[in-house]
Amino acid sequence: MDSIKKTLDDLTEHFNMKMSEFQKELKSSIPATSPTSNINAQFNAFRSFVLAALENLQLQVELLSRQSDDMEMRSRKKILLVHGVPEAKNENITENLVKLLSERLQLPELTSEGIRTSRRLGRSSPERPRAILVKFKETSLRDKVWFSKKCLKGSGVTLSEFLTKRRHEAFLTARQRFGINKCWTRDGVVVVVGSDGSKHRIFSLADLNAVPSSNNDTEVPSTASAIVQASKDNKLSQLRTRRNVKK
Repeated sequence: MDSIKKTLDDLTEHFNMKMSEFQKELKSSIPATSPTSNINAQFNAFRSFVLAALENLQLQVELLSRQSDDMEMRSRKKILLVHGVPEAKNENITENLVKLLSERLQLPELTSEGIRTSRRLGRSSPERPRAILVKFKETSLRDKVWFSKKCLKGSGVTLSEFLTKRRHEAFLTARQRFGINKCWTRDGVVVVVGSDGSKHRIFSLADLNAVPSSNNDTEVPSTASAIVQASKDNKLSQLRTRRNVKK
């Protein structure tokens, strides 16, 4: 989906550049008093039509991208990431994890039977242990573990939600811009406290760019696609509303 969005952005940029070059040649080659001078007006109408079509296509792709992101996040609702658990060769990840978390979180109901799967992520490194992806059989058990995470304070072990790439990028940027204490996640949604004190639900960089920030906040450069998304938020919202009405 990201590659499609980038292709559309590149296509729009290329079209604008070529049309601007053609318009300059057109104006210089056809005098304003010429009977065919109305071709300039026809060209502008054609250009506006194509740009509107490209923008509408970009909105459709963005809407599909958000829907795909929502579906992917829902598929991760039973998953948590555990960081800081010591790593060893031939380890039994599930048993070690259950023992550690059940004791630290004081959750005797957390047993190996309640975990569907657990595995390390990425390549091993001597510098620090890899994170563990844990998928629980029931959402209720996952939530008990998640909401007991304060008991891990000082242990070196932390928990985080398994966010999609889109939301993870927005979360990291939010922490840089607003500070760690003003950003957190809940049920796969990034929550940010803006400079006005209000809480904002964030799903992408475009949503984050709309959150009011003080002059002292460090601005983090957004990607080109994020800038495009931000400029289209209002139209995207209207498009989503119309689709819901049709349903």
